[in-house]
Amino acid sequence: MCSVTPFTKQCFAIASVIVNMMSYGMCIGFNASLFSELKKTGEIPLDRDSESWLASLIGITTLIGALLTSFIIDSIGRRPAVITSSVLMVSGWISFSLASSLSILLVAKIFQGMSIGLGTTMGGVLIAEYSSPKYRGSFTATIQTAMLSGSLIAHSFGLFYNWHQISTILVFFALLGLLIAVFSPESPSFLATKGRYDDCRKVFRWLRGPNEEDELENMINTDMVVKETKKGRRKKTTSKIIQKKLTYVITSFKKREFHIPVFIVIHLNAVNQFCGSLIHDIYAFDIHKALYGTDIYMFKVIASLDIQRILSTVLTVYLTSRVRRRPLLFTLVGLNILAYICEAGYIYARRHSILPFDHMAIGVFLHHFHYFTNGAGSMSLPTIISCELFPTADKGFCGLICSMVFSMFMFANIKSAPYLFALVGVEGTFCAYALLLLYCQVMLFYILPETKDKTLQEIEDKIRGFSFADRVETLKTEEDELLS
Repeated sequence: MCSVTPFTKQCFAIASVIVNMMSYGMCIGFNASLFSELKKTGEIPLDRDSESWLASLIGITTLIGALLTSFIIDSIGRRPAVITSSVLMVSGWISFSLASSLSILLVAKIFQGMSIGLGTTMGGVLIAEYSSPKYRGSFTATIQTAMLSGSLIAHSFGLFYNWHQISTILVFFALLGLLIAVFSPESPSFLATKGRYDDCRKVFRWLRGPNEEDELENMINTDMVVKETKKGRRKKTTSKIIQKKLTYVITSFKKREFHIPVFIVIHLNAVNQFCGSLIHDIYAFDIHKALYGTDIYMFKVIASLDIQRILSTVLTVYLTSRVRRRPLLFTLVGLNILAYICEAGYIYARRHSILPFDHMAIGVFLHHFHYFTNGAGSMSLPTIISCELFPTADKGFCGLICSMVFSMFMFANIKSAPYLFALVGVEGTFCAYALLLLYCQVMLFYILPETKDKTLQEIEDKIRGFSFADRVETLKTEEDELLS
């Protein structure tokens, strides 16, 4: 009988993260069924305000979940955080399946938003701590694919079932993630930080096998040194701690290697949010009515769009290994702007009956072209580039700021869309998004450095304008010359 390999054990432990990521994608994909059916049937009456709040609530609750993540994973543990995220997701789907009023729908959205905020912030951390270095990159790459696959699954169910039935089915995916999390071990890194070194060794060897002992002992020895160093320090008062934190914040914003990456990533987040992918998913009914004049084929078209977006995302992995980041980003986001303009022009021409020739295939082509630019460029590339820009010393603070801005962009994007549709139409909204992407393109053209084939330290030195190592060497040389 074959023994279970460390790779298989790592796959099992990471499966809870991947299944949860699929559930997060399902939350986005589920919106197409929910909003289209509520608008057609009036089962739960929605006006423009209630619709926008129901759709955009996920942006606020995701931010709250993300802010809670740091406390939970550092104080309670990684495994309890995954379990909490899974329980919230299960609660959200159960609430949807039983919902008969707007208030219950809002509660369901709160549960799911909190779950997404916890899970997406923690997922990459947990994968990194569970997996061996040689598998880490591949495991991390499955996050985006899992979320897109979840969206595809939810859209596919929309072909056959109503939103009540879909939410009942999707609860079993969340239950699977919860079940795997319950039987998964705690992270070895967390056990080490709590001084549980025997448990740490046991779990680490169960996950990694006997061939990575150097990493294990180095992790434990480092934690011992940190704890020993802290023992010798005087305990600081609350006022001293607050003063130190404020000084750190002020000092950080003065550093080029801090404020420039934050400024860049804010614009990259804007590209990610306003490229159209989220709005096409959540307000699919409005966009399909504008683009095709009917919603009869909506879920068939959406399923094909999801498949193409997954393939486009996979294509990005290949392109980023061959092509420099800057020209690739500007080209694909430029095509995204072109897709917006073409769709807006087509919708305007259809609405005013000025097309010399019309066929549904035109709308299908433009729709797929837009999703290609999203999957290959505007969604994937900002995420890849953002991970390469933050300075090592301030990575956590930079990530917190950009996560908050990302959540605010998400809320503003989803909340404003119905009002923009009513004010200037779908075509006018697309033109506004195209202008926003064009602004981001111009700003990024002047401030975004090339990151391909450069180490993180080289990127940081480029943004700072000098290398600390070179400066120290120069000062040492000047000092030697003076002494001689």
